[in-house]
This record gives sequence, C-alpha cells and structure tokens, in this order.
Amino acid sequence: MKHQTGFLKLGCVWIIILIQSLQAAPKKHAITASSCRPKELTALIKREVEESLASFNKANGNHLGTWSPGFPMLQVHQNFSQHWGKVQCSLIFMAQGLERLLEDQMNNLNPTDFSLHQNLRDSISSVNMLTACVKSIHGGECSPKPSPPKLPVYAFERKKWGHTLLVASRNYLGALQHHFSVQISKIRLVTRAKFQKYLGITHLL
Repeated sequence: MKHQTGFLKLGCVWIIILIQSLQAAPKKHAITASSCRPKELTALIKREVEESLASFNKANGNHLGTWSPGFPMLQVHQNFSQHWGKVQCSLIFMAQGLERLLEDQMNNLNPTDFSLHQNLRDSISSVNMLTACVKSIHGGECSPKPSPPKLPVYAFERKKWGHTLLVASRNYLGALQHHFSVQISKIRLVTRAKFQKYLGITHLL
C-alpha cells in the first residue's frame, strides 16, 4: 500500500513538472517589427510562387497565354513607401487569388496533383505572413479590404486566369523585394556616414 502511495505521489509530481514545462515552453508569437525580415521573406515567397508557377504550367499547359482583364490590384506601385496600406491590400488580394486557384485545382482541374496543391498552400501561408510583417513594420491599413477575385466559367479561361495570377504575383513580389533591398542599402549608407562622422569627432577630441 505504501509503495502504491509512493508511486501515486511520484506520478503527481511528474504531471506537475510536465505542466510547468509546457507552460514555460516558448510560444509562437505574432509577427512583430523585431521578428520579421521583409526582404528575406519576400525573396522566399517569390521563390515559392515561382515553384507554384512551374508546377501549375506543368499540370495545365505551358502555352496558356494571358488572361486579358489582368489583375489591377497586383500592379507594381511606383513608390511602395507612400502606399503601405495599398501594399497590404495587394498582398491580401494575392492570397485570396491563390486560395481560389488552389480550390479550383483541387476540386476541378487537377485533383491528384498533390505537389502543386502543397506549393500553393505554402505560398498562401507565406503571403499572409508577409502581410502581417509589412503592417507590423511600416504600419498603414488596408481599407477597404479587396473582394476575392472571381474565377472565369470555362476551364481553359480558368487556366489562363491562374497562370496570369501567378505571373502577376511573382512580378509584384520581385518589385517589392527590390524596394526592400534599396531601403536597406540606404539605411546602411546613412549608418556608415554617421559612424564615420562619429569617428572623426572622436579623433579630434
């Protein structure tokens, strides 16, 4: 009986330790200015979208042409820095479009192409992450939020729609990545100039 009581106490102790360790374990935090790196994240998503585009073309055809209405929400801004709310709207629209594309591929056009489905899922998840990252660092607000894009009715038009969406997304992300690179270069130049000025003052003292 004493042995059973001892084992019971020991079991309770281990349960308490386990609960405390779970509570103390690091949790996944929301993206903040200190935890996201927009340039690197944009580069990653651009590669993911390029992989999605390659998989999409392989499954649906390499010579689909362009869906003529295009996607005005994914037109590249001349100056991203003045339109961070619009950037968020464009990224939200991009994720919505990729979700529609994934649904159509899964339910209609290519239900067994699991590699394509996963590539699209990865892209959607990363675009949503980038949207939060941009808002955390640069502020701004997407208002009003864009309506999800509508798929065409006929299968071939939907293929052209998907191809055009992926190309537009890749190009938009490429331009955004370039903007972040230019921003970082400017910050480094300013920082270096300040440091050199500080060294000059220190030397005079």
